[in-house]
Order: sequence, then structure tokens, then C-alpha cells
Amino acid sequence: MVHHIHIAVLDVDIPARKLYEARGLCSAHFRTILRETASRLNETLFSEKEQLEVKITPYDIRGGHYPDLYKLRGHAGEDQIPVQSPVDAVLITGGTPGVYEMAHSPWMQELEKFVKTVYNQYPQVRILGTCFGHQLISHALVRNVEDPVRDVWVEQCPLGREVGIHTVQLENAFVKSFPGALGDLPEGRLRIQMFHGDRVMAVEKGTAVTLTDSPPVSLPAPWINIGSTPICPIQGLYHPGRVLSVQGHYEMDVFGLTKMCLESAPVMGWKESKLALFLEQVGDDREGCQDDSKAFASAVVSFLAGLEQ
Repeated sequence: MVHHIHIAVLDVDIPARKLYEARGLCSAHFRTILRETASRLNETLFSEKEQLEVKITPYDIRGGHYPDLYKLRGHAGEDQIPVQSPVDAVLITGGTPGVYEMAHSPWMQELEKFVKTVYNQYPQVRILGTCFGHQLISHALVRNVEDPVRDVWVEQCPLGREVGIHTVQLENAFVKSFPGALGDLPEGRLRIQMFHGDRVMAVEKGTAVTLTDSPPVSLPAPWINIGSTPICPIQGLYHPGRVLSVQGHYEMDVFGLTKMCLESAPVMGWKESKLALFLEQVGDDREGCQDDSKAFASAVVSFLAGLEQ
């Protein structure tokens, strides 16, 4: 039996020009990594009688192109309007915008509305986010201005950008949910490519946030922080059975991050020394795989297939 997983990928932005010319939009990058991961899991975890198959449908949300709600799995009129391949998951890609710009961004407001609709009305549809997608999910689904306990917000990171391979200290509760994918990581440390200058914060009300010391993360149950780095305390969010987001880019490799750095340098005014440092952190293609992108992609596919522990 084939387990079909249909993912609607919402393209937030256009990748670096050279990256786009070589590999297409962000949705194509996710198609590649998720299909490769499903094939690998089919060989190691499943028999020939039970296989995973990933289907990707891209959507240009800047152009107002979203999945029709009646195509989402679990739609109220599913019996009256049968859909051949209903959408099982929605994935929000990375991009250059800042979530804190939402008040002046109609397309971002529409995206927030869509994510809230999917989360509140379509419990069978899982939600994924990477980089900007992670931050948007935090703002749309975790932030609650009426919460008397905590404040949740997205901000420019005051300690600078994370570019290249960084090590995320994963939370034990998250690792335990995906032991087959993440259980072999040394001391629960995930090395993953990053390219961001914004971060999600969630702290108890009245807590002071300083440049040198981040306070403990405060998330409402059943949300789980997947892990942290010294300057970015919430590297992803996990809501069992519903949502999985990550700040890093498991869909990116050295080639992709190198193109992003080279195109961003003149736009962001990076000095040659800063660009050289970032490229060193990205790594060298000739040295082979230096990160744990395959491990995290395995966790993502396991999440999509409902294989959480």
C-alpha cells in the first residue's frame, strides 16, 4: 500500500538568482529533499507493501494563489465534493521579509489569516514552516495578546545573523518524538544550515531580555521548543500531530547557501571579511555533507506520515 502525502508549498519569496536558475523556486528545493527522504525511508523502514510517496503542489502567495479550502483534507463537504488528492499538509517557505512588518504588508496579513484558518478548521492538515515560515507560524498560532502569562514576538536579532552551519541543542522532548530520525545525533546536537537575522521570542510577562542572557522560553502547552542556539532561543516549534517549524534550512546545501551569501553581500553591505566568514561557516562542497539535514528531513517526513512517538 502506498501512503500518499500531498503538500501545498507556499512560496514566500524568490531565491537568489543563480540558485533559482540552477534549482528553481523554494518549493522545488522542498520537493527534492522530501522525495529523496521518503525514498530513503522506504528502503530502511518500510516493506514493499507499505511505501511513502510525496507530492508537492507550489503556490505563489505573493500573487494571491492559495490552495482552495475544499481541497484540504477533512473539509466539511468532502463527501459531496470528492477530491482525488486532498492536501495533507501546508508548508511555508523562507523569505527575506520580517514578520514584524505585517501591519504594512497585505499579503502577509492574508497568509496569517490562511494559516489560522487551516489550524483552527482543518485539524487533519499538518502545518510546516522554515525560517520566515517558522516566524510566521509563531506570530499566527502561538502569539496571543490576551495571554496573561507570556509575551511572544518576532524581532530582528540584536546579536547579529546566523549564516552557515550552526549547532542547535535540541530539546529532549522533541528528540524523543522522533527517535529514529534524531536519536543518533551526538548529545542531541543538530548541525543545520542557516540564513537569518530574525528570531522568535517567548517569555513570561515582565521578564527582562538582555543582549547577553536570554530568559527561559515560555510556550503554552502543548507547544514544544525544538531547540536553541546562544542567540536564537527558539529554533523551531513542535505541536504534536499538528505543527512542525524550524529556523534552519534542511532543504539547503552548500551550493544553495553559497549562492545566497554571494547575492546578499552587496545588498546587505557585508564587508569582504564578513562574507568570507559566512562562506567558511557554510562549508565546502568538496568536503561532502557536513550537517545533519538528512536527519532533520527524516523527522519532517516522519511527522508528515504520522510516525511520531
